[in-house]
Amino acid sequence: MKRIISILALFTLTNVSMAAPIKQPTMAVLPFQISPIVRNTTIGNLNITRTVVELEFSNELINFLTKSRKFNMLSRTQITKIMDENKLTESDWADPGQADKMGKLLVADYLVTGTINRLEFQTIRQNIKITGETAPRIVATFKCQYQVIDTSSGKIMFADQVIKKLKSIDVRREVPATERKDWTLADFKDMLFAKTANELGNAILAGIYPVKIIEIKDENVVFNRGKGAGVKIGDQYTVIHQGKQLVDVDTGESLGTSEEEVGVVEVTSIEVKFSKGKVISGAEKIKYGDICRPLKKSKRAPAAAYPKVTPGW
Repeated sequence: MKRIISILALFTLTNVSMAAPIKQPTMAVLPFQISPIVRNTTIGNLNITRTVVELEFSNELINFLTKSRKFNMLSRTQITKIMDENKLTESDWADPGQADKMGKLLVADYLVTGTINRLEFQTIRQNIKITGETAPRIVATFKCQYQVIDTSSGKIMFADQVIKKLKSIDVRREVPATERKDWTLADFKDMLFAKTANELGNAILAGIYPVKIIEIKDENVVFNRGKGAGVKIGDQYTVIHQGKQLVDVDTGESLGTSEEEVGVVEVTSIEVKFSKGKVISGAEKIKYGDICRPLKKSKRAPAAAYPKVTPGW
């Protein structure tokens, strides 16, 4: 009888353990500060204000991180409501040492803050040999600095910057002609914001939850990242096997783990919640749980400077 009870108790505990979901951390993307040099401007019939830049970019970043399914993301409405209720202004959360206060008010595990310090549209007139006409070609640049803060300790987990360029030729490569023929400058701006937010979002994910191998069979692998979370067909990753924990002998602080590059994989298909790939090299060394980092590409020569449409931007 005791044995039956023990088995039932073990079965119950196992089911509860399997059913209990892992608690996702909560993340808040605070409004990015905008450098004074980024001013309101009008390009053709497109009016880009500082408010538009701040609101649209933050929303793009929140949407990207939401699609990753790794965090419970606070919406802009929730953040604004909490800030208004506590009579907080940008200076309150932007000042050093305010992460603990903001984290507690927002009940967030991570805070993302940053500064937009460059938004620039440039143009060049290109001759069309067949017709003898000239057509404008646009080059846009978006630069922002960011940091991710662990609210439990108030420490900056990591900080970096993103510089994203978007050219007319990129649009022609990625957007079908049937869709592109109706494009306006607003569509160009939207694509620039989305690409910048995706790159920044991927950097945040890589810093907290990097892409990982969740299955390997022969020359095929499965990644724990799906549609809308930054993974694209054709992307290649270096597979990293993590070793023992490294500790600072002076402070006792964890410095991460030792790492060994064991192979290269490539994304071949993308599902809603996961992606599939093939092994390029290292099939015999790649294991479940290994992390994947984007394969570094060779640097290209810097692009030529173009005359600015909006001086001072």
